[in-house]
Amino acid sequence: MALIIAILYFAVLIIVASIYSKKKIKSAEDFSNAGGGLGWVMVTFSFVLAPLGSGHTMSLWQKAAGGGGYTELAGNFTGIGAGAMWWAIGAGAIFLPIAMLWMGPMYKRIGAPTAPGALTKIFGKEMGWFHAGFQTMTWTGIGCSELVATGTAIYTLCNASGISLNIYQSIILGFLLIVCYVFFGGMLQMAWLNCINAVVMIVASYAAVAIIAVNYLADIGGWSGVMKLYEAAGYSSLLTQTGTLGLPPVWLGVIIPVIVLHTTAGAVSQTMMQPFFAAKDESACRKGVFLGCSFNIMSSLPWIFLGIAAMAIPAISSVVGANGLEAVPTIAQRGLPVPAIGLLMVALLSATLSTGGGVVLANSNVIANDILIECCMPKADPKTRMRTNRVCIIIAALLLLPGALIMAHEFVFNLFLWVFSFGMPVFVVFILGYNYKVSKTAAWATIILCYIINCIWTFLPMERILHLAPGSIWGMNLYAVMVSSVVLGILFHLIFPGEDAWKKSHCSEIRANIAK
Repeated sequence: MALIIAILYFAVLIIVASIYSKKKIKSAEDFSNAGGGLGWVMVTFSFVLAPLGSGHTMSLWQKAAGGGGYTELAGNFTGIGAGAMWWAIGAGAIFLPIAMLWMGPMYKRIGAPTAPGALTKIFGKEMGWFHAGFQTMTWTGIGCSELVATGTAIYTLCNASGISLNIYQSIILGFLLIVCYVFFGGMLQMAWLNCINAVVMIVASYAAVAIIAVNYLADIGGWSGVMKLYEAAGYSSLLTQTGTLGLPPVWLGVIIPVIVLHTTAGAVSQTMMQPFFAAKDESACRKGVFLGCSFNIMSSLPWIFLGIAAMAIPAISSVVGANGLEAVPTIAQRGLPVPAIGLLMVALLSATLSTGGGVVLANSNVIANDILIECCMPKADPKTRMRTNRVCIIIAALLLLPGALIMAHEFVFNLFLWVFSFGMPVFVVFILGYNYKVSKTAAWATIILCYIINCIWTFLPMERILHLAPGSIWGMNLYAVMVSSVVLGILFHLIFPGEDAWKKSHCSEIRANIAK
């Protein structure tokens, strides 16, 4: 029954959205960016759902439940409970306003069709090609985690319906679903699907939390019983936001990384910024900011509630693996009637498909338009461009599959730290080039040195090498890359010669783009 609900929902939705969008798609530009004609409602929901995938579902319940190693609540519990909510609040209350009020309109003023295209306009083709290639590689890592989360939802649905699939088979089915999410109508198809899925996701996830509280948690006293169990185990501070604020690991390990990484890496990524390139004007980027911020935060909370509740029940916490992945699927299968499992997994799929599909569409746009067409066939006719875009959808999705199968039982938070950190130096030089001075030498030096630092801090035991205390923030790649990006970026732009800021030297082009 659960599987039937999910299949019917997504089959009908994808077919209807595909038929509608296919009638509107007349060119490769229509496919990639919906012809630059999306209104504020579709821009808002397309953008809000872009970061809502595994990072705001699976990673949240992993952090809340204790991803990193534990056996049960009273034992070696390493979760941060309600502290995981700061992830959602940091992204929803800081990153979204910055992106919607500042970065989105900035891209519309530059007038490029992609994020690498914007860098090309400021720093030249070489920088655009470099960012296109590197961004495709790094965001493939994020797409792998989205595919794992999609496979987790399918795994739960199938096993609740009596179909014995393992997580690897489920991930392969997830790959096919992600392809269907964007293949037929591109950006316009995804925008329509995201608008509908946004509403369904909120209703289904909160309904599941309520049903679990009534049907399953009643034996321990409902949500108040969960609180008592945490208090008895000495973890009461993890159940409130004020309590977690006094915990430095939450600040240094969750709140600051989420705010910094979302704001910097998200601002220069095609995946996150894609809806703004499809917006019809600057107003469409800005108008939905309050709706978007509220929705982003609200949609993340149910997964944290479920992760916290799962670890309060010994029968569940004792079977959850070291990365916390099984917490929500297990409590769903044991605490929800089968139709409700279908609704909850539809909510999870709505989040992961929006981001997974967004990664595939963004990477395919970059591969097709910024790499293949721009470099290899700039004179291609419209049919060839359209065909290239669709072929690249398959290629971008296939790139996710090997990594997802390898990552099936891994904790994904460290992947986010590594991949998102590559965006920080790009963000710094992009802002400096647009507002202060265009210096190609300074930009290249900053990015290359910071990329080297990111890899060194990620893969070498820096705490031991630098004789740091265990848990020191300087052992995290995030802080090393953040400081080096700002310091080197500013220093190199002061030292190396350059030209006037792009917004100053291209005033007429900016006015023309605003007029459009």
